[in-house]
Formats: sequence, structure tokens, C-alpha cells
Amino acid sequence: MSASKQRAYLRLCPRCRAPLPPGEFTCYSCGFQPAPMQPNSTIQPARPPLSYRTGKDQSRLQNRSALIYFISIFLGIVLFTFIALHAAGISPLTLFAKTATPTPRVTYPLPKGSPLFSDNFLNDTYGWNLQSSPGNYAVTLGNGSLSLQMNKNKLLWELLPGERSYSNFTLAVNAMLSQGDQNNGYGIYIRGASNAESDLATYYRFELYGDGSYAIFKGITDASGKSADTKIVDYTLNSAIQKQGKVNHIIIMAKGAALSFVVNDQMLQTISDPSYTSGSVALFVSNLSQAKPGATAKFSNLAIYAVP
Repeated sequence: MSASKQRAYLRLCPRCRAPLPPGEFTCYSCGFQPAPMQPNSTIQPARPPLSYRTGKDQSRLQNRSALIYFISIFLGIVLFTFIALHAAGISPLTLFAKTATPTPRVTYPLPKGSPLFSDNFLNDTYGWNLQSSPGNYAVTLGNGSLSLQMNKNKLLWELLPGERSYSNFTLAVNAMLSQGDQNNGYGIYIRGASNAESDLATYYRFELYGDGSYAIFKGITDASGKSADTKIVDYTLNSAIQKQGKVNHIIIMAKGAALSFVVNDQMLQTISDPSYTSGSVALFVSNLSQAKPGATAKFSNLAIYAVP
């Protein structure tokens, strides 16, 4: 065999290693047909399937899948918790808010000794003014309470009998708005003074309302002697105040210019005003103009003690 023929038969079948005929790609021994080479091809080889990826790639994919799984579970728990709290009416913000230290309850003991004035309202021992006007207002006393009823949109006061005047004192009384709109008021006048126009021309007035709020007023007069209100403390809600239909225990402490107002053993306000140093005391109910006509306040266990 010539050398040229020997070179032609140097091409071997990659499967069985049998010589391939010149110019042929098919092996006649095993039938293998190799694909012809495509030189200068621009086609990129396909990315190997997942089964051919390295162990490092598979580990990374597993870690990523686990992370996504746990994040999905966490978000699901957060969403479920938020829905449950919302359904229960609880704000999620309260879970992270600092718990406030509860304010210790303070008891304000009454002065020792006999009171300057006291009445349990079992009967009319002192001679209260029980005059009434049917359809307008009514004042009744008995069964342990003094009841003031106003059927018009006005204020009805009841001065302590005997033209009593007090300077430095501690006053204690139980009071409630027993009937009427929550906008109505009731309370106590202190250090009141009369003039030709009114029995209470100047004063301080502590007023509670059926909605659990309070305000403090000061009565002043103009040049003609006409009395008018001015607010010392504006309308303020306070959780210590029981609303309409429930009893409030009121304590007022007056010493010099200092006036302190306590309801149910909670100090609501302390003010300093030297305008009026002594005067009369009165109980009242106020059927305010924006409320429905008709309001009743009841007072019980009234006592006034001297303060040196």
C-alpha cells in the first residue's frame, strides 16, 4: 500500500477504532456516524442541565430555597398575628410601648376634729331653702341626699343655710348627675359674695359634667355690678371622674390663695388666685343650653372642716 493511501486510512472510528475510508464519516464496522465539525461557529454551547451542575452550585440553591421558605413562614406568622390583634381591637404599637409606672393612689384624709358644718340630709335640720317651682325647678331633701332639679336650660344653686362664710377650709361631699344629658353640670361654689344684682356675684365654681370632664370658673363683676363667668381651667376630661349616674367623692381644699380640687382621691387641679379670700358655699346643678331640658344632681354627706 502506497504512503498516500496509508495516510488516508489514518482516520479512525472514535468508537471501535476501525479505519475509515477516505472522505467517509460512517464506520462500516460499527455504523457510527460522527457529526461533522463546524469551524468558526458563533453558536454558544447550551448550558448544561441541572443534573450536570457542580455540588457547590446545588448546595447554594438548597440554601437559597431554605431561606425563601423560612422567610415565607415568618411573613405568614406576622400577617396572621396582625390580623388577630386587629380583630381583638389591640393596636400592635402597644406591644412595643413602654409600660407606664402606675401612679400610686393617694388618700386625702379629712382634718381631725368636728366639722364646722355637716349634713347627712336625712332630714332638714338646718332649714335649707326647699322652695320649688313646678315645671321649672325643684329642691328636695331626705333619704340621705339633697336633690336639685332644673327643667329649664339654666343653673340652679342652693346656698348653705345660715349665711355661713368660710375662708380656709376643707370641704368634702358626694355628688352625682342622677338624671339628664351627659353635657349637664353640677358642683360647688366656694368663696361666694353677693351684691345688689345676685346672691353669687363673685365666686370660684368647680363644675363636673356627666361625660367625665370638669372645669373651674371665676365669677367677676363689671362696673355695673353684673356678674359674668371666666374660665380658670378649661373643660378637661379625666378618667378619675365617674360619668352620669355614678357618685363622685369631691374634696376642695382652700388655704389662702391656694385652691386644690380632688375627685375620687385624685388631684385634678391646684390653682393660686388671691382675688377672693372668703365667702359663702353653694351646691348647684346646671342644665346647659346645648343639652336637653331637664337635669338633676344629688348631694350627700356634706362636711366642711376648718384649716388653720
